[in-house]
Amino acid sequence: MRLKEKTHRKFVEFFEKISSMYQGKEFELAYSDIQRETGAASVTLKRAIQALAEDGVIEVHPGRNSRYARFSYLLANQNPEENSLDVQSDGTQKLEKQIEEQTQSGGLLESVNEDVRELTQLVDHLRRRVRSQEMAIALLQDRLAEIEDKIRKR
Repeated sequence: MRLKEKTHRKFVEFFEKISSMYQGKEFELAYSDIQRETGAASVTLKRAIQALAEDGVIEVHPGRNSRYARFSYLLANQNPEENSLDVQSDGTQKLEKQIEEQTQSGGLLESVNEDVRELTQLVDHLRRRVRSQEMAIALLQDRLAEIEDKIRKR
């Protein structure tokens, strides 16, 4: 069963965004993070990953455990404009060239605003993850204290 066009586009855009964050290199993601970001159900997620792999959009390898996978976004290498920028070894030259092009086209402010929004979303996501991990640690500390109290009473 194939994906709906809207679902397919949503996953392609998601992997494109994540790939650009990792500068086109292979990256590891938890399936739960992908679900959270795309809003897809687990069955849809599995179908989407399989469909994108079959279509040659992404390459999937096992991750550190069954809840993670390593992905490579393959479409980034097919865009000739991006390849010409990636050839430059100095990151500052690449950034300067992009700024110059965007300034000439008037899109610099929009681009910066978009980058700020994206970074804000990433920071919020990390804050939520840290908070949930802090809560889990506090719960484990409470349980450990209870166990220590029981041991001392014996």
